Amino acid sequence: MPNIEIRVATEADAATLSEIERRSPLVADDHALVIDRGDDYFAAARLMEDETVLLAEVDGEPAGVLCGARHLARVGGRERQMLYIHHVRILPEFQRHGLGRALSARAQEVYRDAGFHSMYWYISKTNARSQRFASQAPNKWSFGPLMVELGAAPFNGDLPARTATPGDAETIVTILNAAHENEEMFLPYTVERLRERLERAPAQYSWPNIWLTEGAVVGAWPEGDYVSTVVLGADGEKEFDRGSIVVDYGCLPGREGELVALLEVACGWANERGYQSVTIFTSPGAQLHDAVVGMAENVVSFDFWTPGFPEPEGAARRGIYVDPVYF
Repeated sequence: MPNIEIRVATEADAATLSEIERRSPLVADDHALVIDRGDDYFAAARLMEDETVLLAEVDGEPAGVLCGARHLARVGGRERQMLYIHHVRILPEFQRHGLGRALSARAQEVYRDAGFHSMYWYISKTNARSQRFASQAPNKWSFGPLMVELGAAPFNGDLPARTATPGDAETIVTILNAAHENEEMFLPYTVERLRERLERAPAQYSWPNIWLTEGAVVGAWPEGDYVSTVVLGADGEKEFDRGSIVVDYGCLPGREGELVALLEVACGWANERGYQSVTIFTSPGAQLHDAVVGMAENVVSFDFWTPGFPEPEGAARRGIYVDPVYF
């Protein structure tokens, strides 16, 4: 029997973790995605409240990785501690040996004392392998989030937008809460929570990454400085993509035009950095769904599971909020 050990990874494991992810592409219907986190595997983790990265070794050889992140969200009108399971990768030679389940069990063990109400995960509808794994879990929701891809392009408009400062915290909180307060998984902001979010990794995402007008706000993380994606087609051709992610966005009622204009500003900013795309999340039922999807170059649908409790009544009318920090 092989000797399987699972331990909490550290910064010293960064190169090993990135290599596991590069060698374990996400397989979709007609293509595969190779995610490359480069030399700074933990860049995205620094944006999260409480993340643990687990490394599985088989007979001393690196074999798989899983990340767990615990955070508060509001589901069915109640605040709940959620455990997000993500970035699960098993090297091909170690697949079908139960490592995924073993890593998931270890993540639950790590967070058991702190407590959580449910794990959750998002899985692309075209990711057959992960869909098979998740199909054994209860409480798949009747709908899921949409990952909307916008094209990076020069901004040629005229918009009285400016970058944010700490003095704008209350305005930003008001706009974000007005835009998403009814969506499942959205925890309404306070000024304190916003400031904490923008101070976790200020070199990556902070006040200068946010643009605002009187009625709208958009904040973007330059993901492409830390993560790149290689798309492998059925014929073996490669397409390299670097992009940014809209982390926070919203507008006051009736100010959707300002939001669209700010998203165009974000696309221009991405273009200036040499990126190809800008990613933003929405869902059916969300208040700003039409404004966001109306700008889309591509839309990818995901399924959503909360094994610890069922989909709340009326959730499909309210939508699901995806915090892109936890994706």
